[in-house]
Amino acid sequence: MSIPETTKGAYGPGTFTDTSFTPLPKECRRILEYLAKGTPGFTTDPALLNDVEFHGRDLPIIPGPIKAQAFSAVLHAMVGIVGREISDLKGNKTGKVSIDVDQAALYPCTPALFTIDGKTLAEFKHEELQRICTDLDQGAVDNNPMYYRSCSIYPTKDPHVYYQFMGSLHPAALLQAFGLDPEAPVQTNDEAYELIKKEIVKYSAREMEQKCMEGGFCGQTCYSPQAWRDTLMGKQLAAHPVINYRHERETADVPPAPFPKTQGKRPLAGIKVVELARVIAGPAAGAALASLGADVVRVQSRDLPDPNPLQITLSAGKRMCHLDLTKEADRVKPHTFLQDADVIIQAYRRGSLERKGFGLNDMLTMANKRGKGIVYLDVNTYGPDGYYAERPGVSVLPSLPIADMLTGITGALDVMLALRDRAKNGGSYYADVALTALDATQLEEWVGLYQPEIVKEIQEKHKFRAMTSDLHVDDLLFIICEAWEKTTNLMTRPDLFVEFEDSPFGKHHRILAPLVKYEDKNISPHWTSSPKPYCYHKEAAFAN
Repeated sequence: MSIPETTKGAYGPGTFTDTSFTPLPKECRRILEYLAKGTPGFTTDPALLNDVEFHGRDLPIIPGPIKAQAFSAVLHAMVGIVGREISDLKGNKTGKVSIDVDQAALYPCTPALFTIDGKTLAEFKHEELQRICTDLDQGAVDNNPMYYRSCSIYPTKDPHVYYQFMGSLHPAALLQAFGLDPEAPVQTNDEAYELIKKEIVKYSAREMEQKCMEGGFCGQTCYSPQAWRDTLMGKQLAAHPVINYRHERETADVPPAPFPKTQGKRPLAGIKVVELARVIAGPAAGAALASLGADVVRVQSRDLPDPNPLQITLSAGKRMCHLDLTKEADRVKPHTFLQDADVIIQAYRRGSLERKGFGLNDMLTMANKRGKGIVYLDVNTYGPDGYYAERPGVSVLPSLPIADMLTGITGALDVMLALRDRAKNGGSYYADVALTALDATQLEEWVGLYQPEIVKEIQEKHKFRAMTSDLHVDDLLFIICEAWEKTTNLMTRPDLFVEFEDSPFGKHHRILAPLVKYEDKNISPHWTSSPKPYCYHKEAAFAN
């Protein structure tokens, strides 16, 4: 299918806006066919593409002009297709792939979509979350308004140029770097925003960028689409496909590794995954692989901060253990179970794991010695090369953590493509998935943006409260969930959620269910265990 007819510049330099509206299921079909043709290694078999059924309401429910809901649905459809190819290799027939486009809108909201004994995230007090979770926040996510507003978009000294200020997991250090008191006696989030803004507007965006890079902090100039494409970094990132994996020549002689024979029928049953990740994108990839049947062990350190609420959703189906890879004694331990791993998810700052002996080349050497290929997934913000590649990253936030969650499902897709090829051709594979690449792709002309009248119709239908640049991502999540609860039935549809009885967090623990559905329900993705608190298990080991 062709690129839609668009007009240029409706939302600023480098934007492309559709001239007519296409109902969401039909638009998903168009994007799937276009993306399939442009993705190396992905099928263009019409029979497979046509066996995907997109269903749901025609009008999107995510506010704004970006087609994030369609992109979410399409990426999950691609996961479903590759899962079908893998199942065929195992002698299992999935039947058609079904994707609910309404559930696809909920997917970027996953971190906030849980209930524990009937209470939602918005209904939990900070102290209650601290009590039921393993506390790894280390104060990074706090009731302190200064910490909270360290994650907001601020105007700069440059007229009409804004900067995504991101305290992330180190808000106090970032605030201090700009001469701000993290414990300033402000009473409200609005007061904190104004106090921080008073300092930030003294800097140009370029000065902000330099200061953040020197201090190793997250932060990002808010570019227009065209301004980003004109940067050298934008050009280098655009040179890579958004779904990006490759066969590593260093292990070219390693023989094929067929998928394990297991009693379980899910596509990745028997596949062993080590997840070395924090925050959202890497853990989202691991959760998706776990739903597809993989045995996922998440290795993390009690000494590194990680936002507490995320363990309530993104640890589903995994085992969670503690290892401090900065300590020699703990660095020895992973080698024993890495010997059995099929997949490694790496989502730390580029280069950090190489310095600890767990980088790509280390794992390729291990794969050659054992005679079985490895799949190494690198999750990052700015891609595999370029002058931003080693920066701690932040994606400029729209209404939801869209880039984070879509990066997660894209990473899972990369891994599945690589495992499929490893089973057929042998060798090891490297995959790179970048948050900024997911953002930039959704702004390309072949995707298009919704017209202002469609954006207005979505807004009027769901009555979203005002979303402004000062708001934290949590504020935005609450605004959207509140509107969906009032104007749709999606938040109470049992087919879109899964409930676990007697999870470590409560007797009734509900989270968003996996999106991909096959005709054979035994093969459809699902989790066999509830989410777990951080560092819940005593040791890092795969199931026998």
